[in-house]
Amino acid sequence: MSTHANHLLTRTLDGMSPTERARLFPAENCELVPASLVEDPDWMAEQLRLRGRIWGTDDARVLATLWWFSTSSRLITPSIASFVVTGEVLSPSLEDLWLHRHPDSRLSGVTSVKVLTGGPALESLAEALRQTLERSIASVAATARMRHRPLWAIATDAVAGCLLWAARARGEPERATALAEPLVAAMGAPMPAPRYTEIDSPSGTPRLFTKRTSCCLLYRAPGEDKCSSCPGRPPEQRHALLRENSPH
Repeated sequence: MSTHANHLLTRTLDGMSPTERARLFPAENCELVPASLVEDPDWMAEQLRLRGRIWGTDDARVLATLWWFSTSSRLITPSIASFVVTGEVLSPSLEDLWLHRHPDSRLSGVTSVKVLTGGPALESLAEALRQTLERSIASVAATARMRHRPLWAIATDAVAGCLLWAARARGEPERATALAEPLVAAMGAPMPAPRYTEIDSPSGTPRLFTKRTSCCLLYRAPGEDKCSSCPGRPPEQRHALLRENSPH
């Protein structure tokens, strides 16, 4: 990691709630692997095979979607967090990222080793994110022989969710809504517009959630159900589940 990147990471961590910093540190039993492996067909195929052990299915589309649903938000975490907290950006380029990988293929986080430079921060971030997501989605889609568009929808939800997480970690959740639309718009089609919704928490205080446009296909794995925020659930049911799972 460059000295500049290390300094920016420190500033980012200092500006976040201590309880929200874990995504930026390697967890125990993780190996650090270069994110550029995402473009290696053999490596991607192995990740899906390992995911098949977790979810008990060999449906490549389901496994690729579940893998991308969790990985996409990890890939963008350092750059989104640094941007929200400091206004500077840790690079999201695949060549500058190291994945915190568990042996079973799950990722606990990502480390960026370089600072993104050149031009206004939002435009530079949008361009770099676009390139990383485009390259990653092309590889995932090719491995699973599936369409790109559902993976782009997941990417939009990942950006919206990561912005909300970082803004909450800074104590300013409303910043997510201010940043999400211009950032995704600058990244361009085929990303759908990011959306948020307010739901009353058990304490009665409204809490902001990402209003997802994508489905992770979890319910297609044996013994699994749709997740609480799934857009495939009726709105009343989804809101009730999110309210139930909100902090008191």
